[in-house]
Amino acid sequence: MDEKNKVAKLNKKKSLLLLFLIIFIVGNISFYVKERAKWMYEGQPYPKAKEWLIPANMMLVYGVTLTKLPFIDERSWIMKPVIGLQDYFVKKWQENLPDDDAEKYLGWYFFNYMGGIVHNSSSILMYYNNRYSYEETREALDKMWYTLEHITQYRAKDKEFEKMRYGAFNNLSLSYVKNAPIYWFHKKQPLVEIYSTSPKQYFLDINMMLKDINKTNRYILLFKWIDKMDKFYEKRYPQFYYDSKNDFSESARMSELVQKIIFILHKTNKYKDFDSFCDIKKNIFLKKHIESRDILITLKNKKNIDKKEKDYLISLLNRNADEEFNKICKNLNFIQGVKNGNN
Repeated sequence: MDEKNKVAKLNKKKSLLLLFLIIFIVGNISFYVKERAKWMYEGQPYPKAKEWLIPANMMLVYGVTLTKLPFIDERSWIMKPVIGLQDYFVKKWQENLPDDDAEKYLGWYFFNYMGGIVHNSSSILMYYNNRYSYEETREALDKMWYTLEHITQYRAKDKEFEKMRYGAFNNLSLSYVKNAPIYWFHKKQPLVEIYSTSPKQYFLDINMMLKDINKTNRYILLFKWIDKMDKFYEKRYPQFYYDSKNDFSESARMSELVQKIIFILHKTNKYKDFDSFCDIKKNIFLKKHIESRDILITLKNKKNIDKKEKDYLISLLNRNADEEFNKICKNLNFIQGVKNGNN
């Protein structure tokens, strides 16, 4: 009797395993067919490349599913086979794309940033609560910049990737502005405390930053790219453009970016190189600062805003460019953050 029960249990396990295997195979075939239908549309400019993108997307889904398990993220050992296959397919996909198409430069954004960093982070600050190390964050910043350089230079022929290009620019430019100070975080002697997160404090080395002309110049270049993309949106997608002007993240990005630019221009005296720096009609930084500040004030004063978002807006208004402009342009006499956003 016991022997019969053992055989019955073993057969049941085999049947369940076979059923699982059939479901897995059928599910993968269905997934592949669906992905193929999405990418192999009539007029697809790069069909050979998409043959590799399809399995890369499948690996991404498997990886994201695994990271929903406790204590697993894209850096876990269990993810290495999935990430390894994904990277192989991504490489083959990119090898079959021309160098002058933005699609070729969106791999890291789609598979590593959105599929890994964003998916597994609780904050746009990568190093918040030691989520990512200094070096990991700096490496990601270099990848962000490389991506931004190319997607602003080239457009994508594939209609899906052209849409992704717009989102990638907005997301990566915001993340870059937020995380870039880590390039100059001081590890030993604290100079200026800028963030305090339990159990560790982070400090910005001002002198190191001001000497790093190559990377501080990126702020101004990024400002120009945002202006360029805004004009593109306004011309091609006016509704999207005007909606985004009242978006929280868009205004926060501009506010923080201008604050960093003006701080550096003031500390290095480079503001003197600008014609009529204190004239709102001639200084685009000043104009954008006032625009973004006023939008943040309006958002902060909305009745239905939650406390967490309101506190963040107040902190943005507290550290915006008002103070630096006041030091340079005595005639402006800005009230810091217009009294922290209280009109």
